[in-house]
Amino acid sequence: MTEKELRKLGRGDLLDLLLKESRENQALREQLQTAQTALADRTIRMERAGSIAEAALQLNGVFQAAEQACRQYTDNIAQLNQRQEAICAQREKESKEKAEQILADAQKQAEETAAVTRRQCAEMLEKAEAESQAFWDAVSVKLAAITNEHAELRQLLSQMPTGDRDKRS
Repeated sequence: MTEKELRKLGRGDLLDLLLKESRENQALREQLQTAQTALADRTIRMERAGSIAEAALQLNGVFQAAEQACRQYTDNIAQLNQRQEAICAQREKESKEKAEQILADAQKQAEETAAVTRRQCAEMLEKAEAESQAFWDAVSVKLAAITNEHAELRQLLSQMPTGDRDKRS
């Protein structure tokens, strides 16, 4: 409506018009409020969607980093295992070589000890035989001296049968 038309209207019409405009204004305010609420809700949803997407991307990065760390850890464990096996194999080889050397040394020492013992036994046997022979020679000399001194004993000895003499010698 124009200004001229408004001036021509009466008070009752103006009040009706004012009431009508007021109701329309109120309805528009309610619509505006509803639209603003919906817009705010939509903005929050969009922000949340953005946050969720970002969180998903960040979590994806975290999972990738965790997966990479896990792979690296298992690779390190495998390498340590290989090193330990190599060290164990080397130590086992060294232990076997050392044991073989100890056995060889013990065998050599045993052979040397046996040779020394055989030599000492031979020397002791020779000495015992020499001492025995010397003792027998001394006894024979004493017996000859005694028999020479005692003719009677020689005579008795000569009368014994030869078998008995051999038993006594």
